[in-house]
Amino acid sequence: MKSKDISVLFLSITLILVSLLSVGSFGLSKPKPKPNPKPNPEWITFSGDLNGSQEVVGCCGNAGPFPEYNMTLSDNFPEDFRGKHTGNIFLNSFGRQMPWAYKVQFWWEEEGEGEYFIEIRGGEVHKDKRTKILTVTFTQEDTCWTWDPDDNEIIIHITFTLIKDPQRW
Repeated sequence: MKSKDISVLFLSITLILVSLLSVGSFGLSKPKPKPNPKPNPEWITFSGDLNGSQEVVGCCGNAGPFPEYNMTLSDNFPEDFRGKHTGNIFLNSFGRQMPWAYKVQFWWEEEGEGEYFIEIRGGEVHKDKRTKILTVTFTQEDTCWTWDPDDNEIIIHITFTLIKDPQRW
């Protein structure tokens, strides 16, 4: 009789454990998220000493991607930098306190010459909470660094406005 009781107890405990394991593993397994069929594009516009306006997809996480962008640089830039260029762009805020500043980087390569690079930090940032449109105004007080293929660094002062509009679509 004792062996029968032990068998029933063992079988009951086994059934309970199997039930708990199957219920627990079902709750833990989550479906894999589907890739976003429509990535969130933004319309990025520069006006002033930096000039350009186009749709950009995937801009601008800290680790990339760094999307292609067409930019025209004004006559306030060194002669080798002026004009229209197709390159890559990076935009992001930096700093931990308000008012926070913004960083704009743009670089391109001229065949046979090498890579040109500009970086601007500063700006007055305004984000409309309702429309989610970000506007950053850069003035002569903000600094723009330029590097040419020979690693010559030139600091200039420029004025422009950046607008990121996720709602244009």
